[in-house]
Amino acid sequence: MNCLDFRRRIGAEPRSRDPELLAHRDTCTEGCAAFWQRAQRFDDDLEAALAVPVPEGLADRILLAQATAERRVQVGRRRAWMAMAASLLIVVMGGGMLWRHADATSLPALAVAHMPYEADSLAMTAPMADAAVEAGFAGRAVSLKGPAPQGVTYVHDCMVGPYPAVHVVTRMNDEPVVALYMPGKMSDADTSFHREGWDGRALALHGGTLVVMAQEGASRHAMDAVARAWRSAIEGPVPQAVGRI
Repeated sequence: MNCLDFRRRIGAEPRSRDPELLAHRDTCTEGCAAFWQRAQRFDDDLEAALAVPVPEGLADRILLAQATAERRVQVGRRRAWMAMAASLLIVVMGGGMLWRHADATSLPALAVAHMPYEADSLAMTAPMADAAVEAGFAGRAVSLKGPAPQGVTYVHDCMVGPYPAVHVVTRMNDEPVVALYMPGKMSDADTSFHREGWDGRALALHGGTLVVMAQEGASRHAMDAVARAWRSAIEGPVPQAVGRI
């Protein structure tokens, strides 16, 4: 073994007890013994520097810190999920509240809620004169463009929720059919409803909305006939198509 190989080995393995290394150290005249001694001192100093006393219970504290950190992560995740769930619940409840508010303020809901205040109107049976019916509409600045239906027994100006209305009861085959006309209250399309013992339809007219309804069990034919008659009276008769000659 030459000096270069010896010093490379000692640099990598200062504590090696390889007989070949030790033999070269003891016989070399080129300073390898001094190199070996310096390597041993350096290794001793390095071990001394690294020989830091470990505090008592250090391992337990490290494990506790790791467990605490993991627990915090789990708690944080749980709180995040709970916050997300709470937010979703708030959105769902808010949507439900908005839907209930919209439903409670819809025209069918307002029309049905109005009826207990005019319950006596359903019991009236004496027909009214056409002039009295027209006067009832005139109170809401509405001029009928066609003849009023036969069998009108009640007409009165009233409020349906926030909407000024004309409340009319028409008896068809001895069944009372309610018509509520709200001038200026525009609707997009005709709708049917069944609510709290009432069947009805909301009809979009040119100048407002007409709600026609009857108590559950009444003839659908009677209600449809009254709806057509009041549409014709308010908007005017539908022009008949002229055929080609």
